[in-house]
Amino acid sequence: MKRLAALTCLVACLACLAVLTPAVRAQTADHSAKVIPMSQLGTKVDAQYQGDGLSVVPTPEGARLRCVFQKLEGQATREGLWLISTVAPQTGEKFRVVAGAIGREGALTALPKKGDVTVSDKLARYVRPGLTEEYSVSVDGVRQDFVVTQRPAGNGALRVELEVTGAKAESLANGARLVLAGSGRKIAYSRLRVVDAEGKELTARMEVTSGARLAVLVEDAAANYPVRIDPTFSDTDWISMGGMEGVNDQVYAAVVDVAGNLFIGGFFTTAGGSSANYVAKWNGTSWSALGSGLNGSVGALAVSGSNLYVGGTFTTAGGSSAKNVAKWDGNAWSALGSGIGGLSSHVWALAVSGGDLYVGGSFTTAGGNNATNIAKWNGTTWLALGSGVSGTVSALALSGSELYAGGFFTKAGGNYATNVAKWNGSDWSALGSGVGGQVSALAVSGSDLFVGGQFATAGGINALRVAKWDGSAWSALGPGFNNSVFSLAVSGSDLYLGGSFATLIGSIGNRIAKWNGSTWSPLGTGLNEGYLPGAVRALAVSGGDLFVGGLFFWAGDGAASYVAKWNGSGWLALTPGLNGPVTALVATGGDLYAGGLFSTAGDNNANHVAKWEAGAWSAFGSGLNGVVNALAVSGTNLYAGGSFTAAGGNGANRIARWNGSAWSDLELGLNNTVLALAVAGTNLYAGGSFTVAGGNSANRIARWNGSAWSSLGLGLNSTANALAVSGPNLYVGGAFSTADGTNANCLAKWNGSNWSALGSGVNGQVNALSVSGTDLYVAGAFTMATNTGGAPVTVNRVAKWNGSAWSALGSGVNGTVSALAVFGGDLYAGGVFTTAGGNNATNVAKWDGTAWSALGSGVNASVAALAVSGTDLYLGGDFTAAGGKPSAYLAKVLGPAVFTSVAPNPSGTEALLTFATAPGASLHLLSSTNLTTWETNSTVNAVGVTNSVSVNLTQPQEFFRLRRLP
Repeated sequence: MKRLAALTCLVACLACLAVLTPAVRAQTADHSAKVIPMSQLGTKVDAQYQGDGLSVVPTPEGARLRCVFQKLEGQATREGLWLISTVAPQTGEKFRVVAGAIGREGALTALPKKGDVTVSDKLARYVRPGLTEEYSVSVDGVRQDFVVTQRPAGNGALRVELEVTGAKAESLANGARLVLAGSGRKIAYSRLRVVDAEGKELTARMEVTSGARLAVLVEDAAANYPVRIDPTFSDTDWISMGGMEGVNDQVYAAVVDVAGNLFIGGFFTTAGGSSANYVAKWNGTSWSALGSGLNGSVGALAVSGSNLYVGGTFTTAGGSSAKNVAKWDGNAWSALGSGIGGLSSHVWALAVSGGDLYVGGSFTTAGGNNATNIAKWNGTTWLALGSGVSGTVSALALSGSELYAGGFFTKAGGNYATNVAKWNGSDWSALGSGVGGQVSALAVSGSDLFVGGQFATAGGINALRVAKWDGSAWSALGPGFNNSVFSLAVSGSDLYLGGSFATLIGSIGNRIAKWNGSTWSPLGTGLNEGYLPGAVRALAVSGGDLFVGGLFFWAGDGAASYVAKWNGSGWLALTPGLNGPVTALVATGGDLYAGGLFSTAGDNNANHVAKWEAGAWSAFGSGLNGVVNALAVSGTNLYAGGSFTAAGGNGANRIARWNGSAWSDLELGLNNTVLALAVAGTNLYAGGSFTVAGGNSANRIARWNGSAWSSLGLGLNSTANALAVSGPNLYVGGAFSTADGTNANCLAKWNGSNWSALGSGVNGQVNALSVSGTDLYVAGAFTMATNTGGAPVTVNRVAKWNGSAWSALGSGVNGTVSALAVFGGDLYAGGVFTTAGGNNATNVAKWDGTAWSALGSGVNASVAALAVSGTDLYLGGDFTAAGGKPSAYLAKVLGPAVFTSVAPNPSGTEALLTFATAPGASLHLLSSTNLTTWETNSTVNAVGVTNSVSVNLTQPQEFFRLRRLP
């Protein structure tokens, strides 16, 4: 059926009421696959945008904030924070949320209308007596924290009333949203989180008391003040499909608790794209912060029951004083007495034995008492271990009642002990003549002590960076390593070792290796940083899994930022999503299939192809050995095309089929890269840069009929990037100029027997095609489309062919388009661009038949694939943030409303229309008797995904449609 402008869905009531929905066919094709640039690694998002696009800058009036992801700017003044929308066409529209009163129900105290503004360390503060507002920006959004410094008098919940100006506040299930008065743009104001001074999370809720007022209520009876209230501004319609693959800076420590949770510490401030200050937890599926974390780096971790001990260089934990060492009990942070002190003090090692915590590092006091570089906390008091050691302690290990210490020292307890020593509970002793360089790691297995570091000898014998002490003598472990060892871990009879080495002497190691008691072996292809020397600094074993932290961006063949897991057979990134760019998407039957450059999907080794079903990722066997550029589904078969040569471990040249249980090749396959696939009946069409299919000539386009390949005439004279099927016709777009010898500039049609051009084609490469009814949408890198015998039409990267003539879609977009999809009657375009129709639109935009519009703040890097599933639009690419939210390589946009049923049917004078849409969406129900003149029947606010609205039928013929409000 022909689409109607701005028509989301249509219901017609004739003698009976029927549901009519536009025919939607999504076609995706990607024309290129490239290595992830270092500047676009997921974990580098904050660093990449810490220029003027993501900034807090002092001004004479206070401060200026910018958040390019959300198209928001801010001005912090003595009257609070004004936010400015930079979404065209109403750029400059201002709104704000500012605290107006604080106290208890019935006993509120008004706050002064003016305060003081200060700026430090990328944070703006608006200070008034009793409350400070803090403003910052990140990939997660513009953050506005309300810090209540003192407990208000009285009983009941803490109440902070917020005044809204320039927008209307509306309730959402998880908070509120602000609808800007001029443009109608919707800004989510939700993700409410409240913590006290110890990092304990408090129960809180947000209420909308009027269109101009919000209230935050906090159960603070057990809270230690100050209390921090943290809601965040972000786009409403974007859904993250998984944060970034790891953390945003180096990991120095890792430990696993009895429940299998991984804790890491280091120099990072985000985990999975969300805030986590220097310490974080991975529960097997997602990252989480430990309260508000610490204010400085972590160098050591240790677990004892439900307690996590943290050591490093910090002065606060959870906002309260804790000097260089602290405890997290699962809910809150606490200090260990007055902690560890001394000039430039730092904790580098922790070890737990019963109720005792041993601490090593570089310090001179513990609990205010003298303790030279090593000390013990017995649960209430700090104690020195004799006179300590003469230099830095970098590693600790326990064996029964004996404590081993390693580092860079020459004496322990006043006795000579070169870089490693033993404490028996009362005295220090040396381990033979020690080792000839700094010790960085220790591990105990039975009666053996393994030592790693920067030495070349142990006990006077050659031992390159690793050695064993058996209680009486030193021995080397094979030929050793060509660079430093920083971490050790024991699992059964195996010893794992990490460091900065590139080789085990004699073979490849790449910063990680395993010793089985007699020989060393690598763990796959190891870990790599890229352009700079990388290092593994932390190891932790959990069952059959080895967790690894340090300085690296790649684990095996997949992206993994600073932390990864070895499951015994392969490397996995620690992300609930994908660990590399998506270049192909296809959706069918509620399932989403993704292909690309990734190697993991959730907790699965996926190797370039995976399925998202019922909220979880799954792999297809062992996957493929190269990039996937195109996917297509036919019945129960999934077809994948790309640059690979094996599928499921067996040969498959650039194309393969998954039948639900196993991969198989398609005869001899193709002799070069596949860039596009399309299904028509029992035929599969493949396009790309190949010239041979199944051993026979087939120039860039070929057909598989289920048993054999065949060419389509003489084919094309250059690459085919995109395919689309409409009835008996196959449309092909690419970089070619002829089809079967006939002029066809980048576009051609195959009718089953002959090739023909579409007018005179376009003047640049075509990357994407999508069919809607009798219309063909075309996108790429062109600027002109020419009708046969006519003048060129300016189309700017996207155009429509109606079967006989070309037309423009407004003024088009200002950069390359790589993907198209028709969804709910609208056309969506993705690629690399900043404007659509002259309006700001970052890499994705919507054409509604008359005008272009942005999808909120868009995504922060290129879009390569689009797919529609139900009421949702999925985007794939090499972005790491969508709608201002962390969402690595894949994101979801909540789509328009879709009518799903009418009851009763046939209808009388009243009917119940049921529709699916995004929870919290506002819509107008419009009615018409002639499909020309429409009137607003009512406003509908969606509560969940499925909603209903009752209508009275007063005319013999009535039509209804739902229009999603901005």
